[in-house]
Amino acid sequence: MLSLSRQVVRSSWTLYVGAFVALALGVALIGLATELTAAAGTAYDALGAGEDAAREQLDGLLSMLGFMAGISGFMAIFVVASTFSFVVSARRRELALLRLVGATPRQVRRMIRAEALVVALFAACAGVVVGHLLTGPTLWFLAQRGLAPEGMSTPSPWWAVSIALPTGVLVALLGARAAARRASRVPAVDALRESAVERRRIGFWRAVTGVACVAGSVAMLVGTGALDSELVILFAIFAPQLIVIALVCFGQLVIPPVARLVGRLGPRGDVALRLARDNVSAQSRRTASLAAPILAISAIAGSLLLTMSFSVDWVRALTTERLQAPVVVQTDGNPDAMDALERSRVVGTLDAGVPVVVKARMHGETVRETAEGIDPSAAAAARGTRARTGSLDDLSGQTVALSQQYARDYGQRVGDRVAFTFPDGTTARLTTVAVVDDAPELQADVLVPRALALRHAPEGVPEHAFVLPASGVPASETLRVLDTELAASGADVSTAGSWIDQRDAEQRHMNQIAILVLLGPAGVYSAIAIANTLLMGSLQRRHEFVTTRLIGATTRQVRRMVLWESALVSAAALLLGALTMAGIGALMHASLSERLPDMAATVPWGSLLVIGAACTVTAIGAALAPTRFMLRRTSPSEATVE
Repeated sequence: MLSLSRQVVRSSWTLYVGAFVALALGVALIGLATELTAAAGTAYDALGAGEDAAREQLDGLLSMLGFMAGISGFMAIFVVASTFSFVVSARRRELALLRLVGATPRQVRRMIRAEALVVALFAACAGVVVGHLLTGPTLWFLAQRGLAPEGMSTPSPWWAVSIALPTGVLVALLGARAAARRASRVPAVDALRESAVERRRIGFWRAVTGVACVAGSVAMLVGTGALDSELVILFAIFAPQLIVIALVCFGQLVIPPVARLVGRLGPRGDVALRLARDNVSAQSRRTASLAAPILAISAIAGSLLLTMSFSVDWVRALTTERLQAPVVVQTDGNPDAMDALERSRVVGTLDAGVPVVVKARMHGETVRETAEGIDPSAAAAARGTRARTGSLDDLSGQTVALSQQYARDYGQRVGDRVAFTFPDGTTARLTTVAVVDDAPELQADVLVPRALALRHAPEGVPEHAFVLPASGVPASETLRVLDTELAASGADVSTAGSWIDQRDAEQRHMNQIAILVLLGPAGVYSAIAIANTLLMGSLQRRHEFVTTRLIGATTRQVRRMVLWESALVSAAALLLGALTMAGIGALMHASLSERLPDMAATVPWGSLLVIGAACTVTAIGAALAPTRFMLRRTSPSEATVE
């Protein structure tokens, strides 16, 4: 069977070149993520004391790479499965002929799986090579954008060989499994049929998977109202993937009607448009396969863009609500600035947390964190720091307070004792006395008494200081006086509003870079997958185009028909992706704004329009180019040639 499959792949290489490209690029993405993670892990292990900035950089990079690997793997499985499904649809008559001459369903399944294995072996090897070649330039790009330390070296390619290569083969076999099962059910009588109209029946397990994904996504989205803000954001990131899987499972039932509905908005009396509407409806499986990559990238990328934008809006609203100090001083670790602040006559309450790097031992896991030594009363007055459980009044001596998210992540409660190791090598068991409300921009996740931080890290100097004016001194006067007194130290004195604006702009800029890292490779992969799938579809329609010419259609009308088909499929996929994105965004914003009524809603229209335009242009260009080529090299008389 393997020998037969190899011969089939060799003779029908035009069909499988699309699967080869899709799988090779998917393996390249997975291999790239693997090697980048290995490089970051090696650099992290080589860090020494005093390199906290680089360690924080690598922590963020490793988190992003984990998410990037997840998206890349999802898109690879998604696109490869769609591609193999398309291959089986294109070979329906050939498979029926095999059944007609005596092939059993089991033999057909084995043949399809063996063909997938042959393609996977070559594609995975090519993908590993491409991924390794991209690792060096990607490390340079990350360093230039400040997401990784300079000088990270390219790791051994064996990381990609040992992880990405077998993953690619497994992805191919998983992607081909459903296609092989459907191929085994092709009836022998289809070999005698001339009509290409497909039935919209879906398999039992496909329906079960779709229903399960719908139920899971609905449960996640409906439950957002009872969740903490961080969990709402997390659910909004993963829910689109379940919705996309559900839409693809029911794609043959959903996408063609949506495409026909969109087509009714076009000009009436256009024959090419009417033919296009009929084609996308009759060829439901092909329509669903062509729409799948567009639907996936538009729904997932759009939802992620909205989620990250709304998360910044939430942080801004939370910071605005909590911050009570009208003046913020950015000392940038300059001790002279702190000395001047402590001596100033216009300063009433000075809230300046002392940073101290600690190692915490929690449930057998060592966690490195930058804790903050605070004065509880000053933090409550200036930053609105408040306890959700326990009491900040007890934060003294050998105690610690944890943010709500941090306590939940590591299973800590009030009364638990945690072992902390300080920079001077001292280890102390601190009792958790409070779990405080989250405020990412205003306070660290781990809060210790200020005296404790100064005792173990006397060189720690605050990066920010929050200032409440002295009694009877207006905020404007405090700002003017501090600006003069701190001029020599280089500290930046600003109003609370200006500081919030600056932090907001910095976070949005970092989000843009993070989006580029997270979705850039997957976006390029999706664009190539869209072009690849449409190219495969157009190349299989040569006889159909010639027959259309035979009944009187001109080459211009055929091209218009293909243009309309691509536009309808793209519009249907983008519409479903937009509805997914809008639904998730609306529920997420409603849940977050319920806690913060003043929260804004910043929609990144520019980025969303770019995604839609890129998908549409790619789809139309990939469909028209091969059509124009085929029409130039064929004549209507070929319609009678089998």
